[in-house]
Amino acid sequence: MINRVMGSGLQVRSYFHRYTEDALDLCDVLGSFTGQAKVKLDEIAKVLGLAGKPQGIDGSQVEDLANTGRIDQVADYCEADVFTTYRVWLVYELFRGSINPAEIEWSETQAREFIMSRRKSNRYLLAAIGNQGS
Repeated sequence: MINRVMGSGLQVRSYFHRYTEDALDLCDVLGSFTGQAKVKLDEIAKVLGLAGKPQGIDGSQVEDLANTGRIDQVADYCEADVFTTYRVWLVYELFRGSINPAEIEWSETQAREFIMSRRKSNRYLLAAIGNQGS
């Protein structure tokens, strides 16, 4: 929209509708679609046996890190957050019956292999795969 590029075809799918199969807000789903029941990614990940957030950093520190020029650390933190969200989503999809145990294991293996191939560049990702529970 900023660059005035047409998004022809977007009207075919419900990308801009909140409660459809085309979009999923894990926080909404896991919080039963109520504002009072918001769940924290770290908490739900740990309940599911996953590593959760990296030690020593949380979202409240991101603004200060960015303001002090530590953008690489912010990017690494956010990348680990995305990976944790992905793993929680995999467990959610397994629970719904959209994927089976073999598919979740395959997805976890692919993700671990990707992370291990670049572990020197993001210590938070390496920590995120520390707990292999799915």
